[in-house]
Amino acid sequence: MADKIRVMIVDDIAETREQLRKLLSFEPMIEVVAMVGSGEEAIEAVPKTLPDVILMDINLPGIDGIKATGKIVELMPAVQVIMLSVQGETDYMRRAMMAGARDFLTKPPGADELLDAINRAYSQRKRMVTGTLVPMMGGAQPVAPAAPTKHAKVIAVYSPKGGTGCTTLAVNLAVGLQISLGADYKIGIVDTNLQFGDAAVFMKIQPPRSLADLAPHVQDMDIEILRNILIPHASGVSLLAAPPAPEDAEVFHDGGVDDNGANNTLKSILEFVRGEFDYLILDTAHQVDEMMLAILDISDLLLVVTRPTIPEIRGARLFVGLLQRLEYPMEQVKLVINGVDNKRMGIQPEAIERAMMPALAKLPYDERTALRAANYGEPLVLKGGRTPLGMAMLNFAKSVQGLFREQEAEEPAAAAPTRRNAPKRAGLGRLL
Repeated sequence: MADKIRVMIVDDIAETREQLRKLLSFEPMIEVVAMVGSGEEAIEAVPKTLPDVILMDINLPGIDGIKATGKIVELMPAVQVIMLSVQGETDYMRRAMMAGARDFLTKPPGADELLDAINRAYSQRKRMVTGTLVPMMGGAQPVAPAAPTKHAKVIAVYSPKGGTGCTTLAVNLAVGLQISLGADYKIGIVDTNLQFGDAAVFMKIQPPRSLADLAPHVQDMDIEILRNILIPHASGVSLLAAPPAPEDAEVFHDGGVDDNGANNTLKSILEFVRGEFDYLILDTAHQVDEMMLAILDISDLLLVVTRPTIPEIRGARLFVGLLQRLEYPMEQVKLVINGVDNKRMGIQPEAIERAMMPALAKLPYDERTALRAANYGEPLVLKGGRTPLGMAMLNFAKSVQGLFREQEAEEPAAAAPTRRNAPKRAGLGRLL
């Protein structure tokens, strides 16, 4: 018979403790071994009751849940703490995670949400204890946490100008790849527009957690922390959302930059995240800075988006020229022309291609459909899949998929090209 998951409940409200106990009593594989009302009582009870998982309220009299978690994890490193709080702010979660909590749930948690968190925490505990499932004091030697096993093809979507449809393209590319490849493939989207990203809005998601919550763990990331922060979408795609407020992006500057000027924190996070997916889509901001240089370093395909207007074409050409001066491998750069309408007075796509490069995709102009999708948070390839724009987006995703298939067929054993190996150049300042 399999061992039961031993759970301790820590909450200063007796009624809440009893509600959680009753909820868990319906699960035959869970045993509530202790219920206490303060952080001090929890610290004292842990060595006596030996819980596998602790449900810890964050607001406790005396020693609060965060401080109690730190002391418990120091005493028994394999014990897994799930923090419960009526506050869902990112700062609370970050502090809890830094103290050693495995997960963070907003009160009151749903039954499925709570049970999933307990099972994830227990699985992590088993991995941390060498050779036995029995809780061990002091002498237990933890094994390394589960590492990612995949190596995603990373696709960045970029435009030097706002309003070109980058987020629309990134979201629909991710969902389109999921539709095309099926449920056996893991598709992720990371909103790297750290100050004003809104991929979550385009997917009708209210993210309780974000990319900023990974930054404090950049030196000790593990797959369970990542999976707790990823947000599932109904399509099967997983989202790593942008920070909820512009000032939250400051945490990414703590790690400095590498010799080429790329942000170390973002680059390390993206390298780790790619191990969880088959395809990873990066929605980007509209400037070239240390964050974008990190994105350039990790990307296998860079989609440069423009619309048929002179200012946007000029910006795209300037960016491509910068890539060339940085000695970025141009075979990894593809042009996407958005908002094509032969009946209007815009620049014809053929003229844009002559001025820049052949386009991977030419997406039709349909402002009404695009605006509705953005306002309702409904990806075009789902709700608008029968419209010309929705079908074009789905074909765009298939074209991207086809690019990688062609590369694999032509160069099955070729090494990945070296990126941005140019020497530092005067005039580019902090970009290199």
